[in-house]
Amino acid sequence: MRRAIIHIGMPRTGSTSLQLVLATLRPRLAEAGLLYPDLAPEGARSGADINHQGLGEALDGRRPKAERRTMLARLDLALADTDADTVILSYEDFSVQRPSFGVPRTLSEVFARRGFAMEVVMAVKPPFEFLNSAYAHRAQLVKEPRTFREYARAHRRSGRLDYRALIAPWAQATDGAVTAVPLRDARSDATLVERFVAALGLAGRLGPMMDAAVLGTVTNRSSGPLAVEASRRLRSLRVHRQVDGHPRRIGHVLDQAAWSRGLDPEPFRGDAPELAEELADRFAATCARFAELAWGLPWDRVVAAAPARAPNEWAGRPIPAETEAQIALLMRETMHRFDFRRPPAWRRVPAECVERAILGAARLAGFESRWRVS
Repeated sequence: MRRAIIHIGMPRTGSTSLQLVLATLRPRLAEAGLLYPDLAPEGARSGADINHQGLGEALDGRRPKAERRTMLARLDLALADTDADTVILSYEDFSVQRPSFGVPRTLSEVFARRGFAMEVVMAVKPPFEFLNSAYAHRAQLVKEPRTFREYARAHRRSGRLDYRALIAPWAQATDGAVTAVPLRDARSDATLVERFVAALGLAGRLGPMMDAAVLGTVTNRSSGPLAVEASRRLRSLRVHRQVDGHPRRIGHVLDQAAWSRGLDPEPFRGDAPELAEELADRFAATCARFAELAWGLPWDRVVAAAPARAPNEWAGRPIPAETEAQIALLMRETMHRFDFRRPPAWRRVPAECVERAILGAARLAGFESRWRVS
């Protein structure tokens, strides 16, 4: 049978870099017997479907049922029309969708009807680092008023950190055809894109199309500590309610304001070392089971931890006057860019209390889904 490779994430593990490479190479893939289908809706700009988010959201109920049928029909048509022996789909949230959605089974059936055997590839990194990245991502979306420690405590039992449980429905739907790629590999200094291609056995086909620049593709740079602190304060001002479109636009302006001034040269690192130890202990067993399934090796033999560096979070620490001025500058520039209005304290404080009460009640009731961290 032909191959159907589904890249399922995890989120914040270099997915966008891989997707950008595949989308850029899309016009040339047919000559190598590969297909990275463009499933963008009719009328959308050609090549706009860098990843397969539309399909993923249709399958997990975030889009109307009619769109689910349309997206599956578009995928089926692409499979029927291609001569490629290998098809690749990529959406980083496939890995964290609820098992009750039945996404692995649905896709497996679609591919099987067209003579494709489905397999899955998943990228991982240590659980504490995942929480750190998820928090910084929330800052880019201006969603997080809490400190990293508060956020990490609320999510330290999240099902998104149980990698063996996340891969289980995909392993079942693919009869165990699972490939895993660590964000940093203790066995290799190759780039993430290069290791993805090699792990999937596609180096011979894709290699001639990729020079060193393509192999070294890195996108979606993480926010630094100044931008994260500025975002946290803007969230408390609730300016995200004043912007049209996706709130990510605010985070991008914050990041560019910092980077254009040479600020935030390093990504954000949250300050909660005691939770790093707790998470390592809590998820050691499931990481070991995941590693046995994916590599037949111990987790630490394959997954390299990030280089040891001190936390650089500013929340909850004394902030030097110069740093305080830099944070204020980022906030002013962002507020000016979007013409934000600073709400009066009598409106802001009750809103903050309501938001924190909702977060607290959710934690007590266990309402924060075991599958959703971002």
